[in-house]
Amino acid sequence: MKPRVLTTLFVCTAILTTTVSPAIAAVTPVDTPSEQVAVPAANVTVPTPIVDLGVQNRQLVDHAGKTQWQLVGQPSVTKTPEFDDQVLNFDGKSAFHTTFTDDQFRQIQSGMAVEAYFKYDPAADAGHEHEIFSSQQGGGLGLGVQNDQVVFYAHDGSGYKTPKGLLHKGQWVHAVGVIDKNKTASLYLDGKLVQQVAMPGDLKLAQNTKDFVLGGDAAPGSHVQSMMTGQIKQARLYDQVLTPEQVSQLNDQAQQGKHAVAPVEQSVATRLVGAKRIAAGHTYGLNVHARQLKATPAQPLTIDVVYDANKFDYVGAERLLQGNQTQVQLVQPGRVRVTTTANLSTADFKKYAQTRLAHLNLKAKTAGETQIQLEQTTKNTTVQLGPAQSVEVQGKYALDYNGDGIIGVGDVALASATDQVAAAKQAEIKPYKHVVVLTTDGGGNPWDPKGMYYAQGTKTPAWTTDPVIMKKRRNTYTMDLFNKQFAMSTSARAVSPAISAQNYISMLHGRPWDTLPKEYQGTNGSMGQEYFADFDKPQALFPSVFKMLQAENPTRGAAAFSEWGPIVNSIVEPDAAVMTKQSASLKSFDDVANYIGSSEFKNTGLVYMQSDYMDGHGHSRGWYNDNYWDKYAQYDGLFKRVMDKLEATGHIHDTLVIANADHGGVGTNHGGWDEYNRSIFMTLGGETVDSGRRLHGGSNADVSALILNALQVPQAPQMFDSQVFDTSAFLKQTELTKKHRAVETLKLSRNDHEAQVQVTNAQKRQLTAFDLQFDLAGRDVADVQVPTGVKILRRTVANGQLRLTVSASQPVTNLVTIKLVPSKAKAAKTIMLSQAMAATADGTEVLVDLDNDNPLTTPTKPDENGSSTTKPNGDGNTSVKPDENGANANNPGGNTTLTPDENATSTEKPHSNGNTDVKPDGDGNTAVKPDENGSSTTKPDDNGNTTVKPDENGSSTTKPDGNGNTAVKPDENSSSTTKPDGNGNVAVKPDENGSSNTKPGNNSNTDVKPGGSGPSTGKPNGNGNTNVKPNDNQAGATKPDGNANTPVKSDKNGEGTSTASTNGTTLPETNTATNATHSTTKPHHGSWLPQTGEAIQRWLAVAGSLLLMITGGLAVWWRKRHA
Repeated sequence: MKPRVLTTLFVCTAILTTTVSPAIAAVTPVDTPSEQVAVPAANVTVPTPIVDLGVQNRQLVDHAGKTQWQLVGQPSVTKTPEFDDQVLNFDGKSAFHTTFTDDQFRQIQSGMAVEAYFKYDPAADAGHEHEIFSSQQGGGLGLGVQNDQVVFYAHDGSGYKTPKGLLHKGQWVHAVGVIDKNKTASLYLDGKLVQQVAMPGDLKLAQNTKDFVLGGDAAPGSHVQSMMTGQIKQARLYDQVLTPEQVSQLNDQAQQGKHAVAPVEQSVATRLVGAKRIAAGHTYGLNVHARQLKATPAQPLTIDVVYDANKFDYVGAERLLQGNQTQVQLVQPGRVRVTTTANLSTADFKKYAQTRLAHLNLKAKTAGETQIQLEQTTKNTTVQLGPAQSVEVQGKYALDYNGDGIIGVGDVALASATDQVAAAKQAEIKPYKHVVVLTTDGGGNPWDPKGMYYAQGTKTPAWTTDPVIMKKRRNTYTMDLFNKQFAMSTSARAVSPAISAQNYISMLHGRPWDTLPKEYQGTNGSMGQEYFADFDKPQALFPSVFKMLQAENPTRGAAAFSEWGPIVNSIVEPDAAVMTKQSASLKSFDDVANYIGSSEFKNTGLVYMQSDYMDGHGHSRGWYNDNYWDKYAQYDGLFKRVMDKLEATGHIHDTLVIANADHGGVGTNHGGWDEYNRSIFMTLGGETVDSGRRLHGGSNADVSALILNALQVPQAPQMFDSQVFDTSAFLKQTELTKKHRAVETLKLSRNDHEAQVQVTNAQKRQLTAFDLQFDLAGRDVADVQVPTGVKILRRTVANGQLRLTVSASQPVTNLVTIKLVPSKAKAAKTIMLSQAMAATADGTEVLVDLDNDNPLTTPTKPDENGSSTTKPNGDGNTSVKPDENGANANNPGGNTTLTPDENATSTEKPHSNGNTDVKPDGDGNTAVKPDENGSSTTKPDDNGNTTVKPDENGSSTTKPDGNGNTAVKPDENSSSTTKPDGNGNVAVKPDENGSSNTKPGNNSNTDVKPGGSGPSTGKPNGNGNTNVKPNDNQAGATKPDGNANTPVKSDKNGEGTSTASTNGTTLPETNTATNATHSTTKPHHGSWLPQTGEAIQRWLAVAGSLLLMITGGLAVWWRKRHA
């Protein structure tokens, strides 16, 4: 069946043959057929028609005498001012029909011609199909009108051949269609050939009906459909081919007796329809409309569109009313002339298919408010000029230096020194700057690697996993792209009904079609004729996603490319700030790729695209069959074209790509509820997408939600059942390392006291600005420190999130250090870097990787003996530096430095803040100071582990922790004790007298200096770095200034550091699972034995006391046993 708008219900209501008296009687054949008509001057003989219809005595008669006609509705007979003769008048609800015999149909299958002389009502619809003299239904032939053209329909078994020519509404038209068997189908208008098309097949007759209709078309059962509005003077059918000369003679005959009629002055209203705002540098779409205020024959109309040439440049015009009947030309900058000879309708401006003269494209230039106006040029027409169109050209934000329409860290990198702080305050972290949606109309569900739908011819498809059949799917590129690089759902569903308009409305307006009010439930037919239902509403009730994006950020643009007109003409509103183009077949992907390569894409938020090719093949040859899969193979190159352009421009890193289908199909149609119609694919690709993940669910109504989510724009309240259907598609930035991207990494190392951020995995570029967001995990920030060359531009804390924006004037490794306020309670979680964006000097933004799971370690610089020294630089900042003796000395300004005494034993001197540093012995080892008596007692715990614990005499006792490690604990006399942390690691803590104690850090890591080998003063972590442990007050050997800030010291490269190492403070690891051995306090070799005479005496005294106690105890036990 050829495309038509079915009006079965409408037709049924118009069948009035049994209830309404006809205006004219049913036809009775006349007794004698008409004779051949001869024109002596031309000496041409015209064949006798087999049907020859005209009006006689106010009745329709067949002068050939071979048919009887029945009327439907109320056709009437009237006189027309052009002729003295009577003509038939049809109101769009009336027609005549007759039933042919098989023999009559056979007569016209070897060559034929059909003729009609008619005038189409200038106020009537000629966009949809309406028939003049016809018999069509899945085959057949006839004369009709469609898209404001006269069309001759002729079916040769493979499809309709449709030669066509311009319809002049309100004027008498002589039309003749000719079929020359197995050669051509031709259309003549007013005696002249206007188009001829090849017709190699035999004429295929109408199916399931034998009716021939005057004033409409045949329909099974109801007899008539597609009725016309206008007048018919005569109609004929021939069983022979007519020559051009014969057709010309018939036209001359038809014109005889025609009077000239004085033209009636035309009265026309005009209007401009466009967006109220447009971003500078983007294409502004302006629709120019005109409509008749009363129906009159078409007359030429010329109007000028006048605009400010300083604000706009004229680009071009498209979508012209009735094709070449409307012309647009640039008269001069600021003035465009529109001239039309098309038939203007009396329809409302909302009916764009009948009233829009042209769609103009203007390039917005400088920012500011302006107006576009209409001026009348036609002299013989009364024109009501519509109001001026007010437009605000929106310039870019003052701080948007990279021109992407978003103030981000790239703008911080480009800003001058005076503007960097202002840019930083407004900077946003947005991984996606653009979204590109690629919809394959009729594309169904083709990309599942486990199987596919397949059909024989136009039979019902079946799911198959047969490897032989699956080879018919030859899309190697697309299969790899969507299954390995994207995340895809093969269980997504089209919105019901599975028809194009319903699904595109759902995609672009953010809710399922069937949840919209009836007025907004546009169809293929209505969206091809009229604007979306929000047109002329004071406030849009269901705006498209384009309008939502424009409202959020008017400095950005948008674009839509569609091979199917209703998307860019209607579903995308005419007053949305969108550059729209109706693409040629298979050219929409090219249009998208070209747009991505244009300057406009830089600050474009959304590009939407529809490809209609597969839907066309589904309708003509069937879904999922050999032809379908063969044609689908072309889409490898189409998808690749867009992806290659994104890669070439670098926008692959800041663009989310969504690909989907609107519906599938079965046989040669679609719209049902079954899986063949509704099963579709939906796939996502982008920097944060979990490549290769199989998603679940999804609906076309979710497309708007996916777009808004990617661009971080809130959903509108009217959006319903539109959502990010499977959140597992997207990775958090903290999870992006699994994608192994070629980007820099921000490495966060932390402990309970501070966190440091370093730049690692350097690429071949310099990052000059960073925007960081930290989850503080309930902690408070005491200070933020940066090295030389790094400047803090923004530091804010809100809702437990620390936001830092910094610039870097030189390549950096150590980026920032965050000092935390001491916490009394152990936090359930630790500080982490949750989001970050970096930028190069040219404003290119980089979504860096984040590495949070690192213990904080302090690098030290060993001297020749492996010892290290902490020494302040000229700025008062402290770094670890070896001294000449290889001993570790902490020497920040005003703080106490540890030096060995003459006996090479460890001495401790507190700082001014009461904190004590660990002093190494002569070998660079740290010794534990015994109690005043120098004695110690070893006592095992219940597990047989040993701990140093003070006895009653103040001696120390060694007791292990749960892991069997040994710690020193101070006795009551403040003697030195060793106490392990949870992992058995040991640190040094001063006692009340300033003696040296070993105590673990809050994160259970031990920071002490190992013994005999003496290579360092701290505990090496898995990377071989050494830590120095802070005291109980969490202050390091480096004394902070009055603001608790640590000054910065430059390293050899001139790069400043404010890390733990520069403060001379040792910070514990958060995880020591990788260390095979816990670090403990280690004395000299043999130091478990007494080292002096006094020590030997104390040791013997303790041993003797123990032996006496044991002996006494045994004696008491023996007496009781034998008493």
